[in-house]
Amino acid sequence: MTTSDSSSVATYDEARAEVLRLTGRNYGIVRHLFVQHPRGSAVRPSTLGTLVNKRKHRALLLYLLLLTIWPMLEKRREPFEGALWARLLSTEKGTAWTTSDISKAWTDLEGLGLIDRTREGRAVRVTPRREDGKSKWTAPGQVGKDRKETYFSLPGAFWTSGLFADLKLPGLAVLLIVAAETSKGDEVWLSYERAAEWYGLSAASFKNGTRDLEEWGLLTRRPETIKAPLSPTGSTTKWWYSLNGAYSSAARAAAQDLARKEREVRTKKQAATKKRTKSLAPKTRGRAPASPARQGRSAK
Repeated sequence: MTTSDSSSVATYDEARAEVLRLTGRNYGIVRHLFVQHPRGSAVRPSTLGTLVNKRKHRALLLYLLLLTIWPMLEKRREPFEGALWARLLSTEKGTAWTTSDISKAWTDLEGLGLIDRTREGRAVRVTPRREDGKSKWTAPGQVGKDRKETYFSLPGAFWTSGLFADLKLPGLAVLLIVAAETSKGDEVWLSYERAAEWYGLSAASFKNGTRDLEEWGLLTRRPETIKAPLSPTGSTTKWWYSLNGAYSSAARAAAQDLARKEREVRTKKQAATKKRTKSLAPKTRGRAPASPARQGRSAK
């Protein structure tokens, strides 16, 4: 009889680190469309606001994980089992997911048009749909000048550090909003009062989310006093939001640049290997000799 100790069993953290490694990049990408419809749309709030208002915290996390690891998942012959998804979203701190949690979250996502499910024998293959639920998912950024194709990145640290399990739903929502709004700049002006109009979040939820991120040291708010002739005080304060550490605009841009360079190196190595293999293959000149049977027929 054989026994196994804890050292022979991969931890939840190790499982998440491995799937991220297999993606070939240490971040996930999400369309801006997930957070907010493009400027000029009749309604600005999008899928994120819907998930927050419906309190679908687990569904939101599962969808983000699916998008993050899709580069490796779509190449797999066999889909992940529910138990593996549950491990990827559980932590040693005590946050545990069950296969029932996974199944319910998939059902919620399917109802919102965010995934497709197809049965393959006893397994179920899950495929992401576009972040607004309106069409099949494709890699963003493939169509130039299409505002529905722009995207922002979510650092791998979100998963490997366990932050995904630490943030409350409002904190997660504000993290995604600020990450989306700072994909091209260091900071963005935001307002509690406009949160519902812009993102579908109540002022209270936005304020709670801001506080959550500040407590984790992830968010910096910078006040700017400006003239306001019709204000009782003659001025007003605008608040500028920026993310810190691995979540900052600069750090996320650097991670994408590093992934691009590593991808170019891998591509060159693969091309060199293919060329070398081809050069070592045996070469034949002229017509191949006839088979003995064919030679016999020719002699008759």
